[in-house]
Amino acid sequence: MERRVRIGVDDLFFAKGRWWCHMLCDDFSPQGLYELHRFAQQIGLSPRAFHNPSGNLRPHYDLLPPYRERAVAQGAEQLDRRTLVAFLKVGRERATDSA
Repeated sequence: MERRVRIGVDDLFFAKGRWWCHMLCDDFSPQGLYELHRFAQQIGLSPRAFHNPSGNLRPHYDLLPPYRERAVAQGAEQLDRRTLVAFLKVGRERATDSA
């Protein structure tokens, strides 16, 4: 049985003079990231909005408010802090499992 990759967006926060949020998935394996990129393309995000900082696996897109609205309209889950942490934990586990 194939597992569905969940896409989520966290709450907006103010930084660098703008409101932002993050969009991520709960599966950091190559297949999970493929689904994240496909979703990002579907809502019109540029690939330049993708970030995967070295040292701490947390691949994500940075979104401005209009893109957050599009993501939610297309089915992204709205994540509170606790759920965001759970997404990161599960995503890292799935990346390790696929290696």
